[in-house]
Amino acid sequence: MNYSTAPEKEIPGGKVILRPLEKQDLARSLQWLTDPLVNKYLSQNFKDLTWEQEEKWFDYIQDSHKDMVFAILDRKAEFHIGNCALHKIDEIKGICELGIVIGEKEYWDKGYGTDSVKVLIDFALMDLRLSRIRLNVYTYNHRAINTYNKCGFKLLRVLKRNHLYDGRYWDTLIMEYAEKPGRTD
Repeated sequence: MNYSTAPEKEIPGGKVILRPLEKQDLARSLQWLTDPLVNKYLSQNFKDLTWEQEEKWFDYIQDSHKDMVFAILDRKAEFHIGNCALHKIDEIKGICELGIVIGEKEYWDKGYGTDSVKVLIDFALMDLRLSRIRLNVYTYNHRAINTYNKCGFKLLRVLKRNHLYDGRYWDTLIMEYAEKPGRTD
């Protein structure tokens, strides 16, 4: 299955709609990724990302069998507010990695990230039949840590002082959502 093209439909949540990322979304995404206030929470430093690099990444994702990237839309306004993804999808082990960015800062602290993560978890478990979802988050990203805790992620381990930001080394938390034992479909 080529995950980058599935699903072709929108996935509704309470506050958001997830749909496959489209080329037309790249300009807005590039703005977010290079914004220092957004970038500080991301797993990579994208401050010098170029349009050519973003296009190359998009082409790679379109052909990937291990990645699914979604645009996050405000359900009421149908406005693109962020992106989320399932990466390193491994059907055999039943695991993947979750990534999310709410790039429109006026949508921060309003539940859009939490709703997006819940929709993505449901999709990964029910549609892709995965059983575990992992993610990395820096200890200074309190908003994301609260979201992941609310959504049922548990701390697996701590990578001590492995992330340099603003002249200081920070810990990275490795968190996992594991399907509840005994679930039947």
